[in-house]
Amino acid sequence: MPGGKPRNPMSHHPHPDIDCEELADTLSAGPTPVVEPPLPPVRAARLLAAGDAVLTRIDTLIERVWPRTLNPLAQLGPAANAMLLLATLSGVLMLFWYSASSQTAWSSLDALGPYSLGGIVRSVHRYSSDLAVLLILLHALRIFLARKFAGARWLAWVSGFAMLGLIWFIGWTGYWLVWDDRAQLVAKGTMKALDVLPIFGEPMLPLFNRDRTVPSLLFFVVFFLHMALPLAIAGGLALHLARLSRTRLLPERSLMIWLTGAVIAASLIIPATNTAPAQLAVKPATFSLDWWFLWPLQLSTRLSGPGLWLTGALASLGLLSVPWWMARRRPRASFQAAVETSRCFSCTLCSLDCPFGAITMVPRTDGRPFPSQAQIDPDRCIGCGICTGSCDTQAIGMAWYDARKVGKELEEFASTQRARGTPKPIAFVCAQSDGGWELFDREAWSRRIPGYEIRPVPCSGWVEPKLIERLITKGATAVLIVGCGSSESFGREGNRWMPARIAGTREPELRPNRADPRRVAHVNFDPLRPERLAATAAALCKAEPPADVATPRFAGWFTGVAVAALGLALLLVASSARFRNPESADPEFIVMFRAYGDWIDGSTATAVPVAEDTRPIHMRGQLPAKRARSPVTLRLDIDGKVQEHSFKPKGVQSDGASAGELRLSLTPGKHQVSVHLLTGSSGKPHVWSGEIDARERRLSVLDFEPARGFEFDP
Repeated sequence: MPGGKPRNPMSHHPHPDIDCEELADTLSAGPTPVVEPPLPPVRAARLLAAGDAVLTRIDTLIERVWPRTLNPLAQLGPAANAMLLLATLSGVLMLFWYSASSQTAWSSLDALGPYSLGGIVRSVHRYSSDLAVLLILLHALRIFLARKFAGARWLAWVSGFAMLGLIWFIGWTGYWLVWDDRAQLVAKGTMKALDVLPIFGEPMLPLFNRDRTVPSLLFFVVFFLHMALPLAIAGGLALHLARLSRTRLLPERSLMIWLTGAVIAASLIIPATNTAPAQLAVKPATFSLDWWFLWPLQLSTRLSGPGLWLTGALASLGLLSVPWWMARRRPRASFQAAVETSRCFSCTLCSLDCPFGAITMVPRTDGRPFPSQAQIDPDRCIGCGICTGSCDTQAIGMAWYDARKVGKELEEFASTQRARGTPKPIAFVCAQSDGGWELFDREAWSRRIPGYEIRPVPCSGWVEPKLIERLITKGATAVLIVGCGSSESFGREGNRWMPARIAGTREPELRPNRADPRRVAHVNFDPLRPERLAATAAALCKAEPPADVATPRFAGWFTGVAVAALGLALLLVASSARFRNPESADPEFIVMFRAYGDWIDGSTATAVPVAEDTRPIHMRGQLPAKRARSPVTLRLDIDGKVQEHSFKPKGVQSDGASAGELRLSLTPGKHQVSVHLLTGSSGKPHVWSGEIDARERRLSVLDFEPARGFEFDP
């Protein structure tokens, strides 16, 4: 439990007392060698820290009236999961009204009134999906600015963006299923990209020039993908959270109610509706666009199929490889925790407190009379130092900031100051408050907390309760632990465990008989109100409780409404923005065909001499002639202007059908057109002639199939 003492299904041994720590000193292999602080985990750390500081200020502003459990920016991942769950449930409910067919899909949705039950469910399905994408993008931004993507965290970053791509594709197929103007461009853009791959025997995009040629089976395949792919999100989420301990899948109930209420409000303000029904022979002009899912239409309407794949591949490669080109290559020993087995008394507290599951208890290897010892998984440890604060015997820690060395130095400092008659308080400040160890500004913190001896620590959870007790005993007037105010703290749970240890609700706990609890405090730093930290520090030196700041009545509701309104505005602006189709408005004449060229006779192969023919008797004889088909020629006469195009047959041996599509822009008005399709040098051509009334944004399609001949759609 978060506030209670840890429980372990394995045998748990009480934490050792001071005598055990002295015994550990006698068993120790010696002092830890002094090493330099590690390099920053990522490049551009100062720039990222500045962005993270902005979000931290927003955190502290919201949390003036709301607890962290209700801060949406502190629960972006669980909040996104909640919206994905709502989108899934509402999507299942939509099956009561939706008809999965290109002939009936549009009408089945259009029949729903915007404020009917079905209409509201549809709007909830859309806006919960949009909100999920918004929350995921904000979550990714927070993780990036908090520098939580390097080293052991690469798996969470890569799997997170892979899931975002999957969620986008599910939404993309969902808009296909409406079969309106938006779906028309979605379908054509998808086919333009898929025709580059060797999936279909013939190009599929020409089938989307006319309504009657759209494959019904393909529509069902899209519907199946839209329904089945959400199951893969569960597997992706398990991979995404695989290296974290005590993860929360869903946010607090109150926050879920706020988010659901915001989605319902959006559904009532701007209900989700169809655009005009899909007419494949008409180029849509403008319509409202859901930019959360349909932003690729800006690319698919401008780029070719290979261009789409190149753009997508470069963007995906750049995002997925962030943990490698943004992170520094650091030797693991320079920043990760290490275990001194001779000092480990098998208490298991470090393994219970580790936020990343990087510590496991394994069978003893040194013959000591304890059942197990701690072991670090180097693929999980990020060097947060929380395990150091969990270990009373100082058996685990980081070489670059050795707890024994730091503790002895501070004890000597406290004793010296007391001997001089000028005892001083000591403040442990999380270095992540300034963006990392290399950016820590000791002078600025001395101004914020005047009179205190400032010591940066990797995380507030690094501080061991016994160190606090010793410092108070040696003469320190107070000990203040300052945690970072960010809800995306680098060590995740340092600000959670440290207050519990001080309060005595989590081991190792601060013992009141060793240190006056009134002279010990943990405070999360609010960069917008540094005066509160100074007041708390001053009161702590006097062993006085800090003054409470009353929250104005209704402030929580006001903040909730303000945050919800801001989120709704961002959601709706991007969900209903206008989109102008960049395709030319000029009318087009399209000729597409599938025809077989005439056979080109091949010479009979020379028979193998009987004496040399080693084949079975029933296979002997002359080899069959190799035959190929001639190209198909397409001759067009438009208003007396003749042009001719040749199309080679398909197949490895050029023995398949020739298939082609020819698109010609026309000026508006009437045109006399004659089309000749020749399948060989001799023989009667297939001929079509007629008048075309070319109109803006219209496609005039002439299609040829051997069984049906020419079919014209004006």
